[in-house]
Amino acid sequence: MQRISRAIRTARDLLQREGITEPAVPVVEIAQLHARLTYEDLPSEISGMLVPLPPEPSGRRWAIVVNKAHARVRQRFTIAHELGHLLLHRYSQPHADSGFKVRFRDENSSLGSIREEIEANQFAAELLMPERLLLEHLAAIGFDYAIEERGQRKKIHELASEFGVSEQSLSFRIANLAVS
Repeated sequence: MQRISRAIRTARDLLQREGITEPAVPVVEIAQLHARLTYEDLPSEISGMLVPLPPEPSGRRWAIVVNKAHARVRQRFTIAHELGHLLLHRYSQPHADSGFKVRFRDENSSLGSIREEIEANQFAAELLMPERLLLEHLAAIGFDYAIEERGQRKKIHELASEFGVSEQSLSFRIANLAVS
């Protein structure tokens, strides 16, 4: 659990440094401070990856490559997720048979079975849907976890749009906050 806490702390520190106090978090601009951001044609099962770069004058050593065919909300989560890898895991040496290391998002990472993937997902969730902001917005709209009704679904839709995330991602985040 300690590593997950580190992921959340890192996201909160980044939000504070960047002065973010309202949704939607400008994840593209934040990521570009740390990596080159590119949108490419990738196989549909790959949301994004990290690719090492020769050092740039800006000091950036990595590119976050995002699947340009995916929905904007998916791209935002992918960018936050890959940024989490970059800030949390401090990859420094490319290594693989092909001569460079690529961090692929795949069906295993979405299951959260790999510690680094869990951390990157926790970082992304906190970055895009900061707990404090999300709880404030949920209270302001009178959201009730226990009520299953059409009005609640509409609130989720509107809140997801405001935070720039998918309804599914927001629902997971709310459920995780409700049990923590």
